[in-house]
Amino acid sequence: MKRISFMVLACAAGGLGSVSCGGADADDGAAQGNEPQFSVDAQGGVFTSDDGFKIEVPPGAVSAATDITIERIEGAREGRVGPMYLLGPEGQTFDKPITLTLPITVELEAELGENTFLDAYAFTAPADADDFTRLGRHDASPAGVITETPHFSRFQAGMVPPAAMASQHAYPMALAADETYLYFASGGTEATAPADSNDGYIYRVKPGTTEVEAMTAADPDPKALWVNASHVYWASGGDNDPVIPSALKRVDKSTLEMETLVEIGYLLSVIGDESSVYFGDGDGHNIYKMPLDGGVPVVLAADAGMAEHLAQDAENIYWTGGATTNKVYKVAKAGGDVTVIAENEGEPAGIAVDAQFVYWANTGDGGVFKAPIAGGAKTLIYQGGSMGGLALRGSTLFSTDMSRNRSVQAHDLVTNKTTVLALGQHFAWRIIAPEGQDVFWTNGGDYRFEGEIVSYSAP
Repeated sequence: MKRISFMVLACAAGGLGSVSCGGADADDGAAQGNEPQFSVDAQGGVFTSDDGFKIEVPPGAVSAATDITIERIEGAREGRVGPMYLLGPEGQTFDKPITLTLPITVELEAELGENTFLDAYAFTAPADADDFTRLGRHDASPAGVITETPHFSRFQAGMVPPAAMASQHAYPMALAADETYLYFASGGTEATAPADSNDGYIYRVKPGTTEVEAMTAADPDPKALWVNASHVYWASGGDNDPVIPSALKRVDKSTLEMETLVEIGYLLSVIGDESSVYFGDGDGHNIYKMPLDGGVPVVLAADAGMAEHLAQDAENIYWTGGATTNKVYKVAKAGGDVTVIAENEGEPAGIAVDAQFVYWANTGDGGVFKAPIAGGAKTLIYQGGSMGGLALRGSTLFSTDMSRNRSVQAHDLVTNKTTVLALGQHFAWRIIAPEGQDVFWTNGGDYRFEGEIVSYSAP
């Protein structure tokens, strides 16, 4: 680790007004001569460095003159978004908590937009330990995190890394969840990959664990999932190959018995409710409806484009047509005319819906938008790079950006504030946010067997 010591003149603090304690000299080694420090007494004091680091000692925090040392450490701890500071004397305690401002200095591929912040926190650990804990106070801004501590040790601004539930999978994409399991489809691991590199499996894993179970035999290109109380349904893609038919299939959660419900077109998506299952066909560009146990599919919508992403409410099915149509649609589950909610979009992908609005993410122009279900102009929620997955929970909309900072965001629809939850995610394709659970997403990886399924605790 690179250590940089602040060469600070000793200064007496006079009340809580800002005390000028000089600038910050950078040095690759330990300070020469006097230990870098500033002094406070019972009146308290403030020290601010040129990089934005600040210590505010309130009146009554110490009862006698106290010398404080500050050492900046450039480390490589996972999730860090700013330098680390070693404050001394090690173990020094205070009668009142002192306030620290920890700067955020991470270099981003794209600047954060207005009302967009990193989900950064203040972490602390003793000087001789690697077990960092998160401090309670968390006032984040684009420039730093303000926190409090009753003692001295090491301090750093950082983000909580998402937890990998499954790793080293070949291009995982589809996700679904119930109250017990997270389900996903992938091409397997290097040890379990099928002979046909386009085949894959349906897996399940309990949140909080890494014990992944394959529920099916190898199947042609599984690419979408929906789950109900008894079964997991999936779109068996068949690579749009006329020799290998595409099909809607399901597997029983208890017996792991597999069924083919219908062979049709080139299935891209699936969603369902208490009585029916709905799916998008990229070959015929149709949206279909069919009973849960199979039967004759009914065309709900023709000329639907490449409907890889579906959403629903009690009355309607919603979808995006991708680059084929660049439109966002809805159709009643009972059938009827198709309504175009938005057109001339930039490759619309992920979609979500609440009682008033339809939300969608554009891969092409990087916008996340909303428009009234009843009709009306669209509104930009967030401008990213290449947006993919979308999920809605309460008043929080989650999105994935596959370019720029390769990030995952949480958009507060009430305050219009966007919080970046994770950076450096390698092609986060799909995201789900089940009620009462973590947020889950797929990382496709840059190469085969670099894919992950991860979880993150978020509002």
